Amino acid sequence: MGAKTLDETPAIARGAANPYIRTGTSSRTKPFLETPCVNVCLLDCEFGLCVGCGRTIDEIASWASLSDGERRAIMAALPARLKRFEKSESKSA
Repeated sequence: MGAKTLDETPAIARGAANPYIRTGTSSRTKPFLETPCVNVCLLDCEFGLCVGCGRTIDEIASWASLSDGERRAIMAALPARLKRFEKSESKSA
C-alpha cells in the first residue's frame, strides 16, 4: 500500500463561496466591494432606513450579492433618502 496521490485524495465538500472573499490581489486604493456603510448601524422604525447609510434592511442583507450596477443605483438614491430623513428629524425637534 503506497501513499495516495492527489488524484486519489477524496474531494473536500465545501459550501457556497463566501461573497466577502475574493481571490487575487487586493489594493489599498480600490476596495473589492463599494459600500456606503459608515459604521452607524441603527434602523429607524418610521422610515425603515439605516440612520447611518440610508439603506433598507433588505439592501444591507443582500449587499454582497448585488451587482456593481445594482449597488451603484442604490448608492445614487441614498442622498435623497437621507435628506428626507433629516427633514423629518428637524420637524419633530
